[in-house]
Amino acid sequence: MTILLLALASYNSHAQYAPQAGLPGSTAMYKDSSAFIDWSSNCLIQRGWLHITDTTLGKTTAGDATNAFGKADGNIVSLGDAGEALFFFENPIINGPGFDFAIFENGFLSPFDSNLAYLELAQVEVSNDGFTFFRFPPICENDTTIQIGGTGDYMDAQHIHNLAGKYIASYGTPFELSELSTQSGLDINDIHYIKVKDIIGSLDENSCVRDANSHKINDPYPTPFPTGGFDLDAIGIIHQKFPTGFSNATIDNTNLFYPNPTNGILHCKNWKAIDEIALYSLEGKVLIRQSGPADDFNLTSLPKGQYALSLRFKNGQQHHQLISKYE
Repeated sequence: MTILLLALASYNSHAQYAPQAGLPGSTAMYKDSSAFIDWSSNCLIQRGWLHITDTTLGKTTAGDATNAFGKADGNIVSLGDAGEALFFFENPIINGPGFDFAIFENGFLSPFDSNLAYLELAQVEVSNDGFTFFRFPPICENDTTIQIGGTGDYMDAQHIHNLAGKYIASYGTPFELSELSTQSGLDINDIHYIKVKDIIGSLDENSCVRDANSHKINDPYPTPFPTGGFDLDAIGIIHQKFPTGFSNATIDNTNLFYPNPTNGILHCKNWKAIDEIALYSLEGKVLIRQSGPADDFNLTSLPKGQYALSLRFKNGQQHHQLISKYE
């Protein structure tokens, strides 16, 4: 009995991280916080499976990349098992005092205990160039004796650190770039990319994901439905390299240019309002710049890949859109 009590005490002592939104000591950031100076507006989604061990079921279908644009609003895109979202920021995120950005999901509280919530988790990585990524060291000390299932199975945020989805809907999970300051090859004052990757919460040895301490990450599994996996809402930006001049009203959550992906010719839904268009490589180099309206925007001379399209309206507002070109 003494040995058992000591073991339980040792496990419970690990519950040392910030608690759920609304509780004293929580680091959750409400979507209306004045700390947010901008919101994500460029994203590529790589869908994950409904059930990683039964791929015949297909992949998730709920939402699309545009649901991750703009202010957190509860409209989500579901990543599915091991699905990924890659965000590009023309104006890089930088390390400032305290937290630098926050990721929003749509978890919800237990009706019986405000310490507990239904949560779906994701790993978070950042990059300067889109090729080399650095992961925030994830910690998940959930009990691993019983698999967390669907709705009705709740977890304590105090067991979770450096994983997106720690907090309930409307409250972002914040990340601090200074935690990665010792990573060789990473400039924490020039973050152009954030990758959000769904956790496969299985406890099975062949499909589980482990945290920085080699502990299995136990989160809802399986979730074989269109909204399965991590439900991404938005990324709120706290520190950026250059002032953006954006306000919530000036962020356009739609794809103004289509089709996307494109074979090279883009059309626009509102040419007459545009003052200037610029196309950038994902490394930030200007490839094409065009002033005023036109019949179309031509990318046929460029190789296949991803590009950042930035435009300025005649009223001074701006719009940014990630474009995929195929051959």
